[in-house]
Amino acid sequence: MKNALAFIKKHRFDIIVSCSVIAFLFDIYLDKHTFSLTIIAFYILGYAADSEKSKTNIAERKRLLTAKGLTPEDLKNIRFVKDWDGARKKGPVKFSLIYGGIFFGFAMCGIISIACVFIKKDLLQYLAADPSNMVSFIGYTYIAGIISGTIIYRLIWTYKEQKFISLTDPLH
Repeated sequence: MKNALAFIKKHRFDIIVSCSVIAFLFDIYLDKHTFSLTIIAFYILGYAADSEKSKTNIAERKRLLTAKGLTPEDLKNIRFVKDWDGARKKGPVKFSLIYGGIFFGFAMCGIISIACVFIKKDLLQYLAADPSNMVSFIGYTYIAGIISGTIIYRLIWTYKEQKFISLTDPLH
């Protein structure tokens, strides 16, 4: 019994998804409207289980912190130093180009596109007039996103590097 309960606790979300799929198929093929009720019930149970788990984790973490004499700010700093130590090994150029240029640049492309639509009123008619206009617009906004993302992430690199040095250098 103890092993079964441990298995259910460990794989509860897998069980929820499996039961949800079964309920969905039952709902489609038999016209019984149990799908939404089943999903709601399973998510409430999953939420209750996670809520209890997070409460015990918070209490456990507070107990461990006071035993070691650490504050939550110390934990944030330790986590930052570990994460940044791994990220800084890539170097500023690779960090700025990959995270800033490619990933953040793609998001900036969408933001720049939306801003252009609001700024230039007849932009949609211009883009709809010829497919090459749309392709060039997408290209230009992506290039602008890459450039702005790379610049922003280069500034983020400088800030994080200064924070890392101030946390790890005893003379600083």
